[in-house]
Amino acid sequence: MISPRLDMILQNVKGSSVADIGTDHAFIPIALAKRGVRVIATDANSGPLLSAKRNIEKRGLNITLLQGFGLDVLTAGDTEEIILAGMGGDLIKTIITNGMEKALASRLILQPMNSQAELRQFLIENGFEIASEDLAKEERKVYNLIVAKAGKTELPDNEIDLHLPPILYNHPLFPMLIEKKEREFKKQFIGLSNSKNANSTELKRLENLLSCINKLKEREL
Repeated sequence: MISPRLDMILQNVKGSSVADIGTDHAFIPIALAKRGVRVIATDANSGPLLSAKRNIEKRGLNITLLQGFGLDVLTAGDTEEIILAGMGGDLIKTIITNGMEKALASRLILQPMNSQAELRQFLIENGFEIASEDLAKEERKVYNLIVAKAGKTELPDNEIDLHLPPILYNHPLFPMLIEKKEREFKKQFIGLSNSKNANSTELKRLENLLSCINKLKEREL
């Protein structure tokens, strides 16, 4: 059974050819292949690839399996879309940086498990535009999905828009995302406030972010 987090990825795939980077058990490639999408599934480690191979063969599907890190095993133009999901935002940034030409040639479907704001900023600063975003709820957690493609976008004037982008304001799960970010900022603020060498500039920044969140919460009422 496909989880809500993985189903969100599937719902955002639009192309007829896709590469799933860090495929693990190949659940996404299997679901895509069943609907006629041409899929390349990759992983840096042989163990997950062997597991993926067994799952694919069990279902009699034609999916290309490649071992290698990030986009190294792809050629620019191999697929219309590239999925980077279930990994940290910093790792996604590293993979894109190391394969920039290939990334810019594809539509990127990204599911960062952390550092979402930093990833958005990285994309904008490196020749991508954020085409759309999505959210999924799984148990008590809310997950982000960012769709990016080559294009020019300006960084937002207010940092809060990198954490809680306006494109998500009308999403049914946006209030849950607000609560998540508020918890994060409060935890950081309290930790820094209790530090002997508290950085006043960072405290002011967190205060501003929490103030912006309060305004967004008022908007939701």
